[in-house]
Amino acid sequence: MATTDDYGQGVSVATLTDAPNAETLAKNIANGIAPRSVMRFASASARTATLTGATAPVEGMVSYLQDTDRLYVYTGSAWVEIGTRQETSAVLTSSSAQTSSEILTGLSVTLATRAGASYRLEAKGLVRSTLANDRVDILIRRGTTTAGTQVGGGVHFSNAGATGESITAVGWDTPGAGTTTWVATINGVGSGLVDLTASAAFPATLTVKEI
Repeated sequence: MATTDDYGQGVSVATLTDAPNAETLAKNIANGIAPRSVMRFASASARTATLTGATAPVEGMVSYLQDTDRLYVYTGSAWVEIGTRQETSAVLTSSSAQTSSEILTGLSVTLATRAGASYRLEAKGLVRSTLANDRVDILIRRGTTTAGTQVGGGVHFSNAGATGESITAVGWDTPGAGTTTWVATINGVGSGLVDLTASAAFPATLTVKEI
């Protein structure tokens, strides 16, 4: 009579007293292990079509969908995504050069991005100008230069003087599958010379979070 595995997972294991049957032996092992592993499907619809009837999903099953690159667990009533979304930050602890135009700040983040995924981008820091009440922009761009695609509208302040003003720029991007880089730039829109002032005590940051 067949017994079960030593790990209490309900996988049927043939014994020496069972009649020899290689097909039954192999199928019992495969069918016992497959639903307890991470199952891969092309899409949610393919998963639904496959896991039905005798193979209907049960609580604790885990699956991976190849079209969305997402991992899910079955709760007994629904497939719920397991948190696999990425988040990373770049930190700047030294000031940028002064400028009256747009320059790179040194803040850069690169991620392996996924098809259909959206990303929230946030750049923040202390900006200063040699002219009181000057306008300064922080911009986030997709790419590695100031010619890259601008993401979001930047943040504009008109009160950045020598003492500085903490500002934040936020944007959203859906770059598609591949490797994507974003950079934060600073733009002197007014008449003074501006910089992004950063130190170990008060760093500037660029954060990218998959949403």
